[in-house]
Amino acid sequence: MTCVNSVIEVLKNEEVRMIGICGMGGVGKTTMVKEIIKRLAGLKVFDNVVMAVVSQSPSIQKIQLEIAEELGFKYDENTESGRARRLYGRLMEINKILIVLDDVWTELDFEAIGLPYGPHKGCKVLLTSRNLEVCNAMGSQEIFTIPVLTPEESWELFREIIGKPLDYPDLAKRVTNECAGLPIAILTVAKALENKRKYEWDDALKQLQSSALGSISSMNDKVYSSIQWSYDRLESDEEKSCLLLCCLFPEDYDIPIEYLVRYGWGRGYFSNADSVEEARNRVHSLIDKLQRRFLLLDGKSEEHTKMHDIVRDVAIQMASRDPHRFLIRCDAEKTGWPKIYDHYTTISLIPINIDEIPVGLECPKLELLHLEGERYSENSMDIMCKGMKELKVLALVDMGGISALPRSLGLLKSLRTLSLNGCYDLTDISDAIGRLENLEILSFRKCSRILELPKEIGLLKHLRLLDITDCNRLEKIPHGLLSSLSSLEELYMENSFRKWEQSATESEDKRMASLVEVMSLSNHLKVLVIEIPDFNFFPKDFYLTSRATIRFHISNRIHGELFGGQSSTGCYAFENKLEIFRSDATEFMEIQIVRVLFKKCEDLILGRIKNLKYVLNELDQEGLQHLKVLTIRDCPEIEYLVNGASWTQQTAFPLIQSILLVSMPKLKAICHDQLPQSSFINLRSLELLYCPVLKYVFSLSVASNLVQLQSLSVAICPQMKEIVSKEGREHETASDIIVFPKLTKLTF
Repeated sequence: MTCVNSVIEVLKNEEVRMIGICGMGGVGKTTMVKEIIKRLAGLKVFDNVVMAVVSQSPSIQKIQLEIAEELGFKYDENTESGRARRLYGRLMEINKILIVLDDVWTELDFEAIGLPYGPHKGCKVLLTSRNLEVCNAMGSQEIFTIPVLTPEESWELFREIIGKPLDYPDLAKRVTNECAGLPIAILTVAKALENKRKYEWDDALKQLQSSALGSISSMNDKVYSSIQWSYDRLESDEEKSCLLLCCLFPEDYDIPIEYLVRYGWGRGYFSNADSVEEARNRVHSLIDKLQRRFLLLDGKSEEHTKMHDIVRDVAIQMASRDPHRFLIRCDAEKTGWPKIYDHYTTISLIPINIDEIPVGLECPKLELLHLEGERYSENSMDIMCKGMKELKVLALVDMGGISALPRSLGLLKSLRTLSLNGCYDLTDISDAIGRLENLEILSFRKCSRILELPKEIGLLKHLRLLDITDCNRLEKIPHGLLSSLSSLEELYMENSFRKWEQSATESEDKRMASLVEVMSLSNHLKVLVIEIPDFNFFPKDFYLTSRATIRFHISNRIHGELFGGQSSTGCYAFENKLEIFRSDATEFMEIQIVRVLFKKCEDLILGRIKNLKYVLNELDQEGLQHLKVLTIRDCPEIEYLVNGASWTQQTAFPLIQSILLVSMPKLKAICHDQLPQSSFINLRSLELLYCPVLKYVFSLSVASNLVQLQSLSVAICPQMKEIVSKEGREHETASDIIVFPKLTKLTF
């Protein structure tokens, strides 16, 4: 922490504009700069602090995008130079800004990125590197070298991780000494030895003392051996396989956990999972375990994870050997097909720009192929399909140049997962896809030029997951295709097909998919994400039991329509969500399916709803028992969320955590009259914006329940006189005084 304070003090010095932090991999440089950023937030030394990860193979575009994301803007420019000019102009507008560049391996061209380091006197740069020469070459005026931990510091960290008195302290000290003072090694070894017996500690010491485990150039042997030892002590093959799958992605990459689910399913890693949903839960559990052992790190969201670059280097080394035989290359300088390839089981090449794959290509052992890049010819894909007949997982990500899938695709009889996410030139899905008789996962996510799904997809009797999210030009799904998918468990169609058939008026060859088809799958469907023009498209006579276990996100929102709330696009571990806009409550409440969806809903968004006066009274007499998030906007007739005068004894909104109400011209209060105890008891955040006749927020009976309320924000509510209504408080005693014990934010 002394070094953290020293860096902050130097950052306050107006004469020093570039600072370097250097030290070997795994010594804790990134952890240090994150702590510095956290401290600076409280000190207000800078107007903005942004951070970008550079890594061993720097991408100017990636750095530009990361900085823009942290500043909250997006580029309209498509070229590197155009983005640089835009970023330069945006940074020049900020009086004092700190730019943190983490993991710098070579000298960077600030002008090419768009960083105004020279002309902008209020712009400072803090960089981390493993190389002191890089810090000097970049012009660092102050350089802090982070040494490895002393034996005493190492021992203190080891004991802190174990978190309890050690049974074998002398042995534990010897183990700690073998970690060479590097926090990453200490973390992984300590976690692996937690709650282990003495003979396991003895074995650990022996293994760590032996440097015969292998080595990577420029890596401390002790670091390598400690991380491999931690890997070897993982409890299951599933954990090991999950960790090795994370190697497929570039350094410092936010790894989508859903990719691990789909690739792992294709490889058959989850033999005990009976459904994709079970496999997803299993993978999230495995990720949590690996993070607790410090072999993985938190990603940018709960849907992502990351690998420390040192752990990744070791894992790649292990994965490249028998029995795994992985080839992983994420190097911007090498974009062609490898010269030797026939013995690999798994290949990941990022980026990959290929005009021609070698004619006569044979990869008889290859089971997983992950390619990500900019250019890929259809002829190359044809050769690939003919030479990789044992392939179980094929993933082409963000690839251009593929307008049509080759007929040879049908040769991949063992294929279980086909992922073509972001193949932006793809327009023609070959009918050969119907010959992939073992296919279980099919994804065309962000294939924005696809206009039609071929009817042959309906032949995929083993298909469990179909993802056509963000296929926003998809206009035709033939009638009968979806109902033919007799094993389908998960259907993702957000920002995609909307031309659902409401009644059979067309000839058979022109008929479209219908919601009747979708609901016919409800006995085995576990996840449903769809957009519909109107909720009246649901069949009124179809009965959906409230015991159905479907997890859903259903909306009639026009894409791009802003009503508050967060999009679940890219989220696969979402909670039940319902979005209803521009509708008549008296009409959609006649539909049995909609009534069941309300009862199961956890996230509800309502916008421009007619004929709705008391939300809870009219939508669910059972009190929306599962709802956690409620967003309502532009509903002209709503007076209360719940009217206690006509309410039952059922607890109202028992799990609700967040409420946002915007533009409600007749809203008088959140609730009226008495409500049962425990109503609103979990409410944490309430935001009210433009409610012109609102006079108070809570009735007395509800206010006394709000022990969890943390944030209350009221804006443009001119008639607002009080938070808690005086009605019913005439006989109030000292014990009745309303207290919000956790309230930290109050805005009017």
